[in-house]
Amino acid sequence: MKFLRYISIFAAASLLFACYEDDKMMALPADEVVAPVMNDMTSIVVDEDNLNNEVTFTWSEVDYGYPAEVTYSLFANYQDVDYQIGQSYTPSYTITKENLNNALVNTKGLAVPENATSTVYFYVTSNISAGNDTYAKRSNAIQMDITTIKSTAAPWVRRPLYIAGNFQGWAPDARGPVLWENGENTDVYEGLVYLGAGNDTANKQDDGLCHFKFCVENSWAGNLGGDPNAFTNEGDPAHLLAEEGLYWIKVTLSADHSTGSVKLTPVESISVIGSVVGNWDTDIDLTLAGVPAVGDADYDNLYYTAMRNQIFTGVCDNAVAGEFKYRLNHDWATNWGGDLAHLVAGGANIASPYSGKVRFSINFHGDIDALAEDTTNPSPISGSVEQAE
Repeated sequence: MKFLRYISIFAAASLLFACYEDDKMMALPADEVVAPVMNDMTSIVVDEDNLNNEVTFTWSEVDYGYPAEVTYSLFANYQDVDYQIGQSYTPSYTITKENLNNALVNTKGLAVPENATSTVYFYVTSNISAGNDTYAKRSNAIQMDITTIKSTAAPWVRRPLYIAGNFQGWAPDARGPVLWENGENTDVYEGLVYLGAGNDTANKQDDGLCHFKFCVENSWAGNLGGDPNAFTNEGDPAHLLAEEGLYWIKVTLSADHSTGSVKLTPVESISVIGSVVGNWDTDIDLTLAGVPAVGDADYDNLYYTAMRNQIFTGVCDNAVAGEFKYRLNHDWATNWGGDLAHLVAGGANIASPYSGKVRFSINFHGDIDALAEDTTNPSPISGSVEQAE
């Protein structure tokens, strides 16, 4: 009986302790939690000599009623736009002047003017995880004058991936053809390319196939080849091979661009469709421009030039003024429209003022020199429409 009595006493004590612990761990009602308070700071001047100097933002600690792990998020506000600078689990956050400057002048963030003094507001939010309840609190905002410099962060610029092979004279340079990176530092490159077999040229192979490799630079340094599912730049990798034809090519590279894989999707057609060619149910197929006839003078050079340019063109003999778009395989799954200078997938209808005999073209090569300097990263695909003779 004593044993049972001790068990009962222990159980009661445990229950009392558990209740105490529940009370101790229960958060205060949200309306009783006092928001953090940002501490005032002086103005900040960023220059090339103090980029490694640190700036520390501090604020009062929040009490949620129990020793919770609080997440603090530091935000900057400029012209009614908010941007998160960083996150901390203590009531302070330290950042170098260089990183703060780059975060503020980021054109995809606050876009604070470079090389200027601007007024920026800073505030912090605090939060805990407590079931389904919301315990986010926002502090006061402090005002600071910050003198910035030009961002030291390297901007992303859309990168080309060169294709060199027997179909274009084994020339890995800006004459192309190229694939273009499909997003910011994705290391994924895509594009439409006609892979020729080099017929009737000095580079025709006995197997009648297109032989090619990929080059990250416009040279043979680090060229990629071998197994299409796991190619490499080790040694002198084997040629990649394909039947002659039109392909949508997608290449995925490793971060260091030493390995990768390629997917070749055969394309039946690229065409123009729209009211300009009669109606939105009619396609005018385009073909690779500039391909010479067998026996033409300077055949090799003309053939390689056509393969490098990757411009597809076609003529409608009875076009009317109206609208059109480009598409693959007579299907809307892949189509381009919008500004002819930088066509985008799924873009708006394109207007044409021409009637009668009209030439339509689309260029998948892109101006490599111009795009290499353009941090706005426009689409490399362009088109044209003109009166044909």
